[in-house]
Amino acid sequence: MKSDGVVVLAISIDGTGAQAARPVMEEGKFSFPAPIDQSMSVARQFGVRGVPMTYIVDRKGVVVAQGYGPVDFDASQFRDYVKALAGRRP
Repeated sequence: MKSDGVVVLAISIDGTGAQAARPVMEEGKFSFPAPIDQSMSVARQFGVRGVPMTYIVDRKGVVVAQGYGPVDFDASQFRDYVKALAGRRP
């Protein structure tokens, strides 16, 4: 969905930084950015209370959905929702 302007990133809040995030990204073969938030400043701004947290932010920068726990990003319902936000028909 990159061509539709959809951006995915994972923000690691692990205190050990990149050495903790890198193996997870490699194992999952993830190609999206994974900035490190060791100070948890971004996590505090978003009100993260546990991990993993998922936030869907629309084109205007508004958080339109959030949830705690694992997400099946390949599930058709999730992908259809994101496509609709991107202005593309599911």
